[in-house]
Amino acid sequence: MSDILEDEIQPEYLFEGNECVLSFDGKTAVVREATIAGSKLAFEGDVINVSNPKSKSRRGRVSTNAANTLLTSKEQVVIQGGCMRWLTERESWRLQGIPDEYFDRAKEVTSSSQLYKQAGNGLTVDIARFIGERMKINE
Repeated sequence: MSDILEDEIQPEYLFEGNECVLSFDGKTAVVREATIAGSKLAFEGDVINVSNPKSKSRRGRVSTNAANTLLTSKEQVVIQGGCMRWLTERESWRLQGIPDEYFDRAKEVTSSSQLYKQAGNGLTVDIARFIGERMKINE
């Protein structure tokens, strides 16, 4: 994840918390999960899916140094530099394997919500290439 994350983040991306994050001390987040323990710890570089915060059946909210499946809206926060923040649109595109230059072009004419949608509806470049090679499309 560290090679995907941006260094400078605008305040609008800071996550203020919701009911699925039980506590956060700047280093460790306690995240509600439907397990016997009732929670899981998240640390620097971990990604937390914060959708459906009141759910009593959600599991797998915390991904260690990886992002969960991208969807079409902001649903994941990362712990970085002592704070919890949303993944940015650019980071979502990077997770799909799309170069920054393509993101920069799209950002000029596309709203923030549409950029998240495009990343969430997209197919990772490496996966598309693999499928094409297996289907022998290049031949």
